[in-house]
Amino acid sequence: MVAGAVAVGVVGLTAVAGALPQATPVLVCAGTGPVAGLSDAQARNARTVVATASTRGGHQAAVIAVMTAMTESSLLILGNPNDPDGTTLPNQGLGYDHDSLGLFQQRPGWGTAAQRMDPVASTNLFLDTLLALPGWQQADPWVAAQHVQRSAWTGTPTEVNSWSDRVGGNYLGNAQRAGSIVDTIVATTPDCGAGPTDTVPAGLPPGYTLPADTSPAARVAVTFALAQLGKPYVWGATGPTGYDCSGLTGTAWRAAGVAIGRTTYEQVHDGTATTLQGLAPGDLILTPGSDGTLAAPGHVGMYIGDGRVVEAPQTGDVVKVVALSSYVSGGVSAIRHIA
Repeated sequence: MVAGAVAVGVVGLTAVAGALPQATPVLVCAGTGPVAGLSDAQARNARTVVATASTRGGHQAAVIAVMTAMTESSLLILGNPNDPDGTTLPNQGLGYDHDSLGLFQQRPGWGTAAQRMDPVASTNLFLDTLLALPGWQQADPWVAAQHVQRSAWTGTPTEVNSWSDRVGGNYLGNAQRAGSIVDTIVATTPDCGAGPTDTVPAGLPPGYTLPADTSPAARVAVTFALAQLGKPYVWGATGPTGYDCSGLTGTAWRAAGVAIGRTTYEQVHDGTATTLQGLAPGDLILTPGSDGTLAAPGHVGMYIGDGRVVEAPQTGDVVKVVALSSYVSGGVSAIRHIA
């Protein structure tokens, strides 16, 4: 059970400067394929958690997140009949712990049912609290997980925690296995075709980092969008298995808790106007595309920093990263700063 996303003081942890990671390396893509000992569904979820956590907090955050999800849900997206909103969403099984939902068994105080049932959004909710903990990198992973989740394993033996005197003892049981899973995923994650060409099919160039001054909301939106790399373009789709251009950008910003329009015709009015010189990660860049004009844009992508844009291009293609220079070569209709 998770009581809510409330930051807590961590006794015995050394304070570190800043709650957000500074220019942490991005795992190039989540990858696909089996992971020994996990079902296909568990492996997909583990890869998503690793990609998302590595983007924001590096290897240690990925290990803590996977360890926590293993303990809370066995790496499955669990619905719960005690949460009426959650029962309407796709799930990989049911849990019955109060009104907890999803991979991290988060209760309503953490976010909406849709966020808690989405593997990227729920991982980001978990990371928001983990990365705000002073000294989380220096703490034992299971201790950091306990201070995020606030489970019954407080170090005080009770019947509820099987008389354990170990802080985070429930998470400790999965720590070694979580480390192995993360190592396997990182080792088997390809670069998705990254190379010196102008377009990087379905992936990012090696060494890409989110700029250190990326806003917290934009960090979540960009992380969400990058976690969709390689998924097919599907006209009118907003995920989770496929996206059209505005479906990708709109869903990414909704994962960050910011509601924007569904279509390019709406998104061209969202946020505030900015320029190519003032681009920041998360900004929307609207272009004529194949069926629009400079005055009525038909396409939208999201700037991710480093002169790159993530987009869902067209039927027959996949969500990919392209160079900004090629993306704007046909003209720019508008650039909108969201948050």
